[in-house]
Amino acid sequence: MTQSHDSSKEREEKLIREIEEAILEINLSEKAFQWAQNDPDAVDLAIARKQAAIKHFDFLIKQAKNAGIKLDKGHLIAKILKQN
Repeated sequence: MTQSHDSSKEREEKLIREIEEAILEINLSEKAFQWAQNDPDAVDLAIARKQAAIKHFDFLIKQAKNAGIKLDKGHLIAKILKQN
C-alpha cells in the first residue's frame, strides 16, 4: 500500500467512527429529553442538544458523500438499534 492510500483509508475510518459517535450523541440526547420531562430548562437544553447532534450527523454524512465514502446503511442502522 502507498502512503497516500493509507492516509486516505485512515481518514475514511476516522469519519465513519465520527458518524457512529454522532449516532450515539443523538441517542443520548433523546434519553436526556426523556429524563428532563419535569424541568423546562432541561427540556430546552435536551432539544437544543438533539438539534445540534442531528446537524452534526448530517454534516458528517455530507462529508462522507463528498469524499466518495460508501456507508453501510445496515451497519449504521444496527448501531442505532443496538444503542436503544
